[in-house]
Amino acid sequence: MMRRFTAVTACWRRVFALTLSVALTVPAAAAPPKAPTPIRYHMDRLTLIVPAAAGGGWDLTAKAMKVTLEREGLVGQVAIVRYPGAGGLIGLSQFVAHDRGRDDVLLIGGLVMLGSALRDEAAVTMRDVTPIARLTGEWDVLAAPATSTVHSVAEIRAAMTRDPAKVRWVGGALGGPDQGLVYSIAQRLGVGIDDIEYYGRAGGRRVTEALLDGRGDVGVSGYAEFQPYVDTHALNILAVAAPHRLSGIDAPTLRELGIDATMMNWRAVFAAPGISAAQQDRLADIVAAMAHSTSWHAELAREHWSDAYLENMPLSQFIDREQSRWADVINPPRRGGDFAVEQGSWWSMRTDAIIGAVALLALAFVAAWLALGLRRRRRMTRELEMRCRALADELDRAPTSAGALVKTVIDDDFQEWRLSDAESDIAWFMLRGLPLREIAGVRGTSERTVRQQAQAIYRKAGLDGRSDLAGRVLERFI
Repeated sequence: MMRRFTAVTACWRRVFALTLSVALTVPAAAAPPKAPTPIRYHMDRLTLIVPAAAGGGWDLTAKAMKVTLEREGLVGQVAIVRYPGAGGLIGLSQFVAHDRGRDDVLLIGGLVMLGSALRDEAAVTMRDVTPIARLTGEWDVLAAPATSTVHSVAEIRAAMTRDPAKVRWVGGALGGPDQGLVYSIAQRLGVGIDDIEYYGRAGGRRVTEALLDGRGDVGVSGYAEFQPYVDTHALNILAVAAPHRLSGIDAPTLRELGIDATMMNWRAVFAAPGISAAQQDRLADIVAAMAHSTSWHAELAREHWSDAYLENMPLSQFIDREQSRWADVINPPRRGGDFAVEQGSWWSMRTDAIIGAVALLALAFVAAWLALGLRRRRRMTRELEMRCRALADELDRAPTSAGALVKTVIDDDFQEWRLSDAESDIAWFMLRGLPLREIAGVRGTSERTVRQQAQAIYRKAGLDGRSDLAGRVLERFI
């Protein structure tokens, strides 16, 4: 009996174990699948305005932002629009004028734009947009083409000491950090900035093109713009304008080479003017999430950029300080000891004053003579037009045969000049003294078209203008 009970128990144990194993081996696909969690973007679409040509630092920043924002799921789709020119001032003006109140657009800008606005005394500046965040800092580097006559900073120092104009510097827009670095180098070497040959270009790519085309001896820009040509040995990095050597760049600092000059180009993003505080906070949150992401730091490392993140309120205060600092960098005050200002003798100063006075008198005489000639010509034109009107009135009152004779003679002139029918009609209207605006109204065309046809008449007849046309006709009958 005990054996039978033991056998039954063992049998039930095997059935229970088999049932449990089958339950545990049911495929997961048999369960109803879960719906995928949808990706929630902070924004569906964002436009980045790059106020420079493709290939420069601002353009590279926009591309890095696009990659990061889309990869991190912060924005559904990022578009990049470029308005190059004037150190970013054209794009800045377009942004302020046309994007006011929009919360789906950001402008890339930075030290170049600030310097250009100061240099040109622009009506629109960074104070007219909404600061969102400073993103990156990039140390300037000095590069030279492999074919350049300049191969080291020591050769730059020697050439500038002998004749500063012999070194052709190529960098970013006038007023920007590249020009500021060149001026700083000149000051350290005791060279006047008026003797510097600096050629500003719209973006780092244009700087590289100028160097490779032989239109510059030394280029100044960020390493990211030069790197593709450094890898092919078309360009050589001479030095970095950083306080310490930079990882991944095999070049000494200017300080190591005896020139105590550094320059970092910072870049930031700005929202349009006229947005609400809530809209500004939303854009700032998106940019902050991007700036702290792993993807963004990978982009910084790839481009050799420094993380210079600064949120909107501290950024606004930073820009105010930069306005004051940069004015002295671009237009350094000439203090005693900075530059040797040559003092001319009493006689040379008196001679210069006399030459200047004579030049002013000559300019005044030429201006008066031109004004008198212009007045005389206008008076002659008015008199000829009055005489033409009077002659036209007389012809209208004259017998048919006389009027027909005059018309025949003038038509002969028109045929000799090979005027078209339209040009002949316009010439008749001008002889009757009608302004071009009224002629356009009579003919049902634009004043611009009539003006172009009048110029064709003068060209075919060998005349200078309407007064000469009237004079030619009057000569036939007076």
